[in-house]
Amino acid sequence: MIDLRIDNFSEQCHGLTGSMDFRYVSVSPSIEFSNTGKRGGKKYFSISLVELIQTLKDIRDNIADFSTASPYVEGTMRDLFSRIISSPTVNALSTVQTLPLYGVIAKIIHLSNELDTQFNEKVIPFDTSGFDVAIDYLESQLPDNDEYLESLTPLTPLTLIDQDDLGINIIYYGAPGVGKSYKIDQICDENNSIRTIFHPDTQSSDFIGCLKPKMSGTDVIYEFRPGPFTKAIVKAYSNPEIHQYLIIEEINRAAAAAVFGEIFQLLDRSASGSSVYPIDIIDPDMQHYLETNSPSAINAGKLKIPSNLSLYATMNSSDQAVMPMDTAFKRRWLFEYVPIDFSECPEGILSIPIREQDNIDVNWSDFAQVINDSLENKSIPEDRLLGPWFISPPELATPELAEKSLKGKLCLYLWDDVLRHNQHNIIFDNDIKNYGQLVSSFKPRMAVFSEHIEQALLDKVTDVAEDVDSDD
Repeated sequence: MIDLRIDNFSEQCHGLTGSMDFRYVSVSPSIEFSNTGKRGGKKYFSISLVELIQTLKDIRDNIADFSTASPYVEGTMRDLFSRIISSPTVNALSTVQTLPLYGVIAKIIHLSNELDTQFNEKVIPFDTSGFDVAIDYLESQLPDNDEYLESLTPLTPLTLIDQDDLGINIIYYGAPGVGKSYKIDQICDENNSIRTIFHPDTQSSDFIGCLKPKMSGTDVIYEFRPGPFTKAIVKAYSNPEIHQYLIIEEINRAAAAAVFGEIFQLLDRSASGSSVYPIDIIDPDMQHYLETNSPSAINAGKLKIPSNLSLYATMNSSDQAVMPMDTAFKRRWLFEYVPIDFSECPEGILSIPIREQDNIDVNWSDFAQVINDSLENKSIPEDRLLGPWFISPPELATPELAEKSLKGKLCLYLWDDVLRHNQHNIIFDNDIKNYGQLVSSFKPRMAVFSEHIEQALLDKVTDVAEDVDSDD
């Protein structure tokens, strides 16, 4: 029986003649192989060693049926595989990738038995002893401890990460001010995260990194400047025991799929939380930077997102500057809706003008909910409503700051964004024709808001007063 470690064994199998790739995937442990790629590019498949051993045992135990099926005849072999192979995964694979599976078995039998005949991927010598040797060899390569796994590849083991803390891609979305960023901040901090924000001019070179000039004394030199993605990769591989986060604020304000570029493929996650498909690093400057700052990030010139790196993003679809996301990009992310919830809300008072009356003081929470109720009654989408954190605690800290926030932030958002299509009278007085007039109307006894908004706010103030009296 051949005396080779399984990863070296797989390399030699890959070197045997044939148009299909063959490789050992240590973390499964499994064998990864491809089809011929004759119909539009190669596709890759994986079989665990346990399933592969069982498949060889199934064939060995039915060797008489298989012995009449060499050389390879597709219909005959597909029928045998579907009837005899007991592994559901391999059985299903055999019906659509019959020749690639046959080729994998042929290579294993040929090399494990050290046959001196010319290899032919369409010929398997079906005899019991040959299959026994192959089974014995594969069983000898089943890892039974962490030390064995660590000996197979130079990758830093990421098994220290808790199974409930594996890498994911998730986008939090909802109305402005619902606390999307706050929700992320409860999960990570500055020590274990890299944060960036997308905007309409964000490019792939900004996100990943690129060669840029810098001064070295009196000379101009060029060096690779890492973007937030590359920084997060280095941080994750350098700290495998700590879960890291790449946070992307406003992900849909840029053409996200274009910004991700070639690393788009890394977003597919395996059950372990790492990328399913590695990519070749085509930028030599980026590769040199990674090899210098985090050598374990590169394996055979390829890069994966490790299982201890999650990508968290926020988006608000009501933003006028948003870019559409294509379906292929979106399906690689989990989406979590953050609802509007005023049970937690900044404390603050807004002074609201009322026509022919003195200003009334209204709690920020009450004011926002009155506005939202009116918008919802007119079928304004929920992602355009006001979240409880639309105005922050510092913006409500003093009467002067609260007034500036009301006029210069909240009313501007409502006028220019939410109600821009001739719907201003849903919230504002019908005689106000432009935003400048709106701001000028913020004076005592002036009409700023529509009569039904005024009445709803007066009712809120009355209810609050009655609650205070009943408490007394």
